[in-house]
Amino acid sequence: MKIAVVFTRREDDSKSYEPIDWEGRDTNDDAFSVMNVLKELGHEVLQYYVDLDLFETLRNNKKNIDMVFNLCDDGFFSDPTLEPHLPAILDILGIPYTGSGYLTLAMCLNKARAKKILMYHKIPTPKFQVFENSKENIKKGLRFPLIVKPVREDASIGIRDDSVVKDEKELRKKISDIIAKYKQPALVEEFIEGREFNVGIVGNEVLPISEITFDGLPKDKPRIVNYNAKWKENTIDYKETKRSCPAKIDEKLKRKLINLALKASRLMMCEDYYRVDFRVDKENNPYVLEINPNPDISEDAGLAAMAKAKGYTYKELIAKIIESALSRWK
Repeated sequence: MKIAVVFTRREDDSKSYEPIDWEGRDTNDDAFSVMNVLKELGHEVLQYYVDLDLFETLRNNKKNIDMVFNLCDDGFFSDPTLEPHLPAILDILGIPYTGSGYLTLAMCLNKARAKKILMYHKIPTPKFQVFENSKENIKKGLRFPLIVKPVREDASIGIRDDSVVKDEKELRKKISDIIAKYKQPALVEEFIEGREFNVGIVGNEVLPISEITFDGLPKDKPRIVNYNAKWKENTIDYKETKRSCPAKIDEKLKRKLINLALKASRLMMCEDYYRVDFRVDKENNPYVLEINPNPDISEDAGLAAMAKAKGYTYKELIAKIIESALSRWK
């Protein structure tokens, strides 16, 4: 097949202006890894960057494209809130693509909207409140500690050690910081003390569950996957936030996590490959933190590690994503 890999050209964007929380995310290693694998699988690979000319470029080359492999997780202009726009363009042009559609990406990107949908369908998620400014009254029943993050970001953007707050003074300061820096409301959630898990799904197959462990972190650091832990390799957060896959959990908890992940991802209409993140409290009650359609599929990322635990090579993971997309579009 002729597969067009479409992605944000991070190297150029990082030079042209200073995106927020960019360090560690300023390369296109994931895109080049996928392109190399697609070539090994025998596909003809085309390469397109996400820019203002993309619609016309794709329209003019439509006859030469069998499918788009969508790696536009950074959106247009390296703005993750513009991630849903690429599948919308592809839908207009009638070009098949991998991963979830624009509606799914938009719903999941707005964490508060996604949580409202989950709560309506009785899927457990931490209690929350959205703040448009730091002076709003705090809802009754919202208990400290709380965690504060931008309402429309992913990849741990905006999450630091001081995101977990213990009292009202810390909360209001962090809300102000988020609104000022990220130009969007702040999502405030009850912080679930306990374990963190990821459930990955490719096609219709649930991969081995992965646990994020924090045992090596200093005692004064919150047990969270902050921006450093995800992206900055020279930090203690990155070095001591580790992945255990398959997770060491009992069968009852495993079934709970899988059932909730499937229910949540189907509710949000996820396609081809996706990941659902959980916190589990000390009584073994799981809470959905967020649903991640089109998650990172770099060779060292979580979904690839889960596929490896299942016995799949990286090449087989990419092939399964293509197979799932093909079966849908046919």
